[in-house]
Amino acid sequence: MKRGAERKLLIAGSIWNMFTALITIFGYSIWFKKTGVKGLEETTLDHVFATTTVIDHVTKLIVMFGLLIFVGAIINFIISRKMRDGEIQPKILIWIACWGVFLLFTMDIIGFVLYLIAFVLYLAKNKAIKLSEREQKRKRLFSGVQI
Repeated sequence: MKRGAERKLLIAGSIWNMFTALITIFGYSIWFKKTGVKGLEETTLDHVFATTTVIDHVTKLIVMFGLLIFVGAIINFIISRKMRDGEIQPKILIWIACWGVFLLFTMDIIGFVLYLIAFVLYLAKNKAIKLSEREQKRKRLFSGVQI
């Protein structure tokens, strides 16, 4: 059984994740830093130092989150290329489920839906592969017996 739909969904999900990661790293972190610095213009010197430190730490956290999403996108792209037709690969199923739950917790609804559909298709094709294998075993078992 071919896994073309799952591959396409995983590639679409990884492209979406790369897009959101790049926006997070280069767009949101820069915007957050600029907005935070603008907010410091009317404060005292002691307050500026404390707030600048907090802004720097939060900006680093935003960049690390973006990098995490980017690495996940690369992993999903590699998985989509390594996926074998007609085989059940339980580790791929576990990865898709974990990544989908992670995206749900981070409120990436578009990414979650893409990986949820890929997960359901992967499960359905696993069931079909199991039934096909069971039928082939049954035919082999009864091929020599004449009724």
